[in-house]
Amino acid sequence: MTDTITALVPDVEEVIALFHVVDEPLISLLLPIEDLAEGEEDWQMPPSLDVQAVADAWTRILHALPQPLAQAHHRTDEPVPGSYQLLGAGDYEHAALYPMPVDQADLETMTGLLDHLRRAMALPRETGFADLREVLDQAADQRNQNTTVARYRVSAQDLIDELATALDLLQPGDDPDAALLLDAIGTPQPGSSVTLTAAQEAAYGRWSDQLIRKVARGDRVEAALLRFVVKGDQ
Repeated sequence: MTDTITALVPDVEEVIALFHVVDEPLISLLLPIEDLAEGEEDWQMPPSLDVQAVADAWTRILHALPQPLAQAHHRTDEPVPGSYQLLGAGDYEHAALYPMPVDQADLETMTGLLDHLRRAMALPRETGFADLREVLDQAADQRNQNTTVARYRVSAQDLIDELATALDLLQPGDDPDAALLLDAIGTPQPGSSVTLTAAQEAAYGRWSDQLIRKVARGDRVEAALLRFVVKGDQ
């Protein structure tokens, strides 16, 4: 029987985007190319990397996103179906948190991909990892084609860091603040509101500070924007 972890995922666009940028273009580029032209060769992935297992695992993780988070890219001014309000001290509205069940086996598969990507970046490069590094470079190039803002341009290493951050968010471990917050929100009822107690509010503050550090990764502007969105009281 597969063990399941309950992650705590905030309704924050920058966080939810991490899951989607891992999916496209990185994982999509790992998969075998269909209808190759005659004479063309597909990527030669390391034999120890099962790209189909990776794609399947990440698809299941994406499908586990709670409904309000899964609809983050299709929002209007209307309340998102399935959403609720999370209120802190002074009735400030914080970014809502949602429990998300994730299979431990899928996280282990994705952690295996992360290890392979790091090995592809390391020098001297291992035999059989050259194409995997090329995938990283092409994925970064595709991302950069869609932005003209320098601070949003990414490198191959940034893609690895994004995957590492996403997996970190999905593995709360023995974090007592995450446990307290999961208990506080329970199973959020659509259209309802949850008001945090003083202890829960303090836990939210500590937990969200960690979240901001992980997602902003040293970018002070990004950290300030996230602090406003996540805490709602800055």
